[in-house]
Amino acid sequence: MIIFQGTFDPFTSGHLEIVKQARALFGQVRVLLLVNPDKTPLFSVEERKKMIAASVADLPGVSVDSYDGLLVDYMRARNLTVCVRGVRNAQDAAYELHNAHLSQALFPSLHTLFLPCPRAWATVSSSAVKAACAVGHLPAGWVPLAVQQKLAEKFLLS
Repeated sequence: MIIFQGTFDPFTSGHLEIVKQARALFGQVRVLLLVNPDKTPLFSVEERKKMIAASVADLPGVSVDSYDGLLVDYMRARNLTVCVRGVRNAQDAAYELHNAHLSQALFPSLHTLFLPCPRAWATVSSSAVKAACAVGHLPAGWVPLAVQQKLAEKFLLS
């Protein structure tokens, strides 16, 4: 099993594509929603878990979990050693490599696999989705349908 971790506020179509790639490679993927105390999320942990679960419901071998703590502690406690991160660009790659090195310093058995985001989603981030919604827009396809519905409710979009 491989872990795909993030705050997923909200879960985007790019995230979903990384899940699909990881599933094709490993068969089983757990999407792990990590609580980040440095961020103020738009959606609660439970709302995000439900949106992710609905988005991956048709993908056998994909599960969803959440954790309020460090990834390395989650991984160590469950005897898991591989996680995946999606990268959209060089800036993402540098950031994710830095985090991978920090995590490996704390848990030497942890390996991080970097998967490129499909070009169609390379400019889409959770922040971009929220910014677009805040001004009354949600470009088609940026998020899975279950997420789109919750964003429409939250931002009163039609």
